Amino acid sequence: MSSFPLLTLHILSPDGINFEKGGLQEVVVPLADGGSIGIKPGHATLIAETVRGAIRYRTELEQESIEVLPGVLDIRDNTVIILSAGKVSQQTSIVSEAGSMNFERLMQTLINKIQVEEESVSSQS
Repeated sequence: MSSFPLLTLHILSPDGINFEKGGLQEVVVPLADGGSIGIKPGHATLIAETVRGAIRYRTELEQESIEVLPGVLDIRDNTVIILSAGKVSQQTSIVSEAGSMNFERLMQTLINKIQVEEESVSSQS
């Protein structure tokens, strides 16, 4: 067993928190480059683009998954955050125009946040 605390998964959308689960031993996220990333406790800080698909997560006793729209993955301090336009409904097979607009707004917010953080780091140097 790892000496790191277990993972917490948050799936956020412009509407707020869509999903939250703690006590996870692993989270697997599909990435925009066509592969996927397995995240375990102690994973290095990372920001990456995700695609629509199943986010798989497991505890010691069970494995589950949740379908989400494309978004951005942020890993830090054993917290896995996925910023997405929202969960994919089991009945919906296409992304609505509103969902695409939410994704664009979400991406712009993330880009702005990264620029502010980079400027803050640069001004401290």
